[in-house]
Amino acid sequence: MVKVGITGPVGSIKAEALAKIMEMLANEGKIIEGFLVSEKVEHNKLISYSVMDILSKKKAEFARQDIVSRVKIDKLGVDTRLLEDIVIPSLERAKSEADVIIIDELGKIENTTKNIKNIIEDVLKLDKTIIVTLHKKSRNPVLQEFRSLESVRVFDITPINKNILPFKILKVINGEEESI
Repeated sequence: MVKVGITGPVGSIKAEALAKIMEMLANEGKIIEGFLVSEKVEHNKLISYSVMDILSKKKAEFARQDIVSRVKIDKLGVDTRLLEDIVIPSLERAKSEADVIIIDELGKIENTTKNIKNIIEDVLKLDKTIIVTLHKKSRNPVLQEFRSLESVRVFDITPINKNILPFKILKVINGEEESI
């Protein structure tokens, strides 16, 4: 099975492309599970991050400035319990039920707790179609490991290719284009 990474500039175009890919896969009858991360920005300032289980739609705001925590993402305190409460059950269920597993913001999430890191590493080893969004320039070991996995294709999304890239990725997932 193919593993797809989507990198690109900070902003919403990765999320938009991922949403389009998920919609097309759902239209093909694929079971899509995993989690999505969203950010809340006010007056050009990052306020918080939320995580949502794709299947159950359960959502939690897990990172904010007012959360006191030694774990931080982009200077925001992380409530690791809230994050684990969504990410771990979502990925556990996806391991057995999903046709396609989504891991959004791989570069930010996996190092928050050992439990999350372990389940993400387990999922990445599965023989399933996996789509991750990741930071372009991260030196993060999990990202490096993802890039080195067999049958991984990493696509760089830009404002120019953002409309055609979801279709290209779908072709790769469906085996209509060579994945290596």
